[in-house]
Amino acid sequence: MSLIVAKSLSKTYATDSVAVKALQEVNFDIEVGAFLAFVGPSGSGKTTLLNLIGCLDKPTSGSLQVAGVDVLKLGRRQAAEFRGQNVGFIFQSFNLIAVLTAFENVEYPLVMVQELRPAERRDRVLKALKAVGMLEQKNQMPEQL
Repeated sequence: MSLIVAKSLSKTYATDSVAVKALQEVNFDIEVGAFLAFVGPSGSGKTTLLNLIGCLDKPTSGSLQVAGVDVLKLGRRQAAEFRGQNVGFIFQSFNLIAVLTAFENVEYPLVMVQELRPAERRDRVLKALKAVGMLEQKNQMPEQL
């Protein structure tokens, strides 16, 4: 069964004077349970591809299905909900909100997307922090981590 299917996926970033083709006619089919890595030199389109798969951006052309969903048909809010429920990211840089504690940074996506009772949300956040060994730092600000 396919988890991610890309067909003729292309992404061009255009400015006033130049168009940069980040991805051009990319095709692949990733099966459920597959383990893979996108590798290549800087500027080869790895981050662009991950942003498309994670519904953070839309391609210029082509089709993309993730978990059986045509993600190109999702509106902004639908894409955010889909991402929150189906996609996980580990960013190269922090990407934490500077004015929120570690606990609040983990809690934030749950507040924005999922309809959870506060007690259930708190339990999930504490469980996640414990899983990555950060339970003791839950009240620290990003610059203290």
